[in-house]
Amino acid sequence: MRRSTTRLLVALAAALAVSAAFALTAWAHAPKAPPAPRPPHASTGGASHASETSVALIGAVNPRGVETTCYFQYGTTTAYGAQTAAIAAGSGTTSVKIDQPLTGLQPGTTYHYRLIATSASGTGEGQDRTFTTKQTPLRFVIAKAATTQVFGRKLTLAGTLTGSGAAAHQVIAQSNPFPYLGTFGDIGTASATNGEGAFSLTLPSFTQTTEVRVRTLDPLPVYSKVLTVHVAARVTLRARPTRTPGVVRLSGSVFPAENGAPVLFQRVTAGRASLTVASTTAKRAGAYGSVFAATVKIRRGGGYRALVKLSSGRQVSGTSSTVNLRGAPPHRARRPRPRRRR
Repeated sequence: MRRSTTRLLVALAAALAVSAAFALTAWAHAPKAPPAPRPPHASTGGASHASETSVALIGAVNPRGVETTCYFQYGTTTAYGAQTAAIAAGSGTTSVKIDQPLTGLQPGTTYHYRLIATSASGTGEGQDRTFTTKQTPLRFVIAKAATTQVFGRKLTLAGTLTGSGAAAHQVIAQSNPFPYLGTFGDIGTASATNGEGAFSLTLPSFTQTTEVRVRTLDPLPVYSKVLTVHVAARVTLRARPTRTPGVVRLSGSVFPAENGAPVLFQRVTAGRASLTVASTTAKRAGAYGSVFAATVKIRRGGGYRALVKLSSGRQVSGTSSTVNLRGAPPHRARRPRPRRRR
């Protein structure tokens, strides 16, 4: 009895072992489910060809067998806030190079950026990197203004400092008087550029024609182009009638003193060159000024002025304000008297 039981147990164990072997063999040869696809891999590369407003961003994407698109995120912080247009990266299983240009940037600014790759299997994010755009060099732009200053009067010089960081720069004018053999020296009071880089400087009253420029008060100054301010003689003109109709006494003064300078009396005409009707010369009247006077017959009424002609280079010709004068009355021919009959 005991032996029969033992044989039965041995047979049962052998059967179980054979069944287990068949089950293991079937499991080993059964088809396995494919692994789930992984998200694409994105690697942020460097930035090249950086200018004041543009740069080229580089990276690499491995689609890992799934159709993938990618783009760069960028901004002045790690919050980014902007991105490039999405481009296709394919569906391969090896890394492909990504190169995208970026424009419309601010000069002298540091930007954060990273590469993003997306597919049906998920999103891959590249590491954060930075680049800095080039600074725009500072440059002066002087506003178009009158370049002639009447002797004894001041002149305002306005302009704009352009470039990166142009705001809040201290600027000052410099001068080099005729005959321009010296060096430029600071004049007047410094002024600060506003938020847009604009400035305005009041030049002192020059006594002679002077070269002027503007500079920044920086350790490495920036200079504007040289502007020549011509100083014109200051001329006054007065008119006093005489007993003769149409004949006036014209007189005036010239500052600074220009003894012997030609003085032309001109009728100002609209749309044409002024017509000279008489002339005289300036004479000494003290250390600082000259005077002139002449009796002139005014044939046609209208506006008249005095022009003092100068050619020394220290000053340029100057004109007076216009005075209105009446012309001489028209001449009436006398009618012949009738002859008396005898």
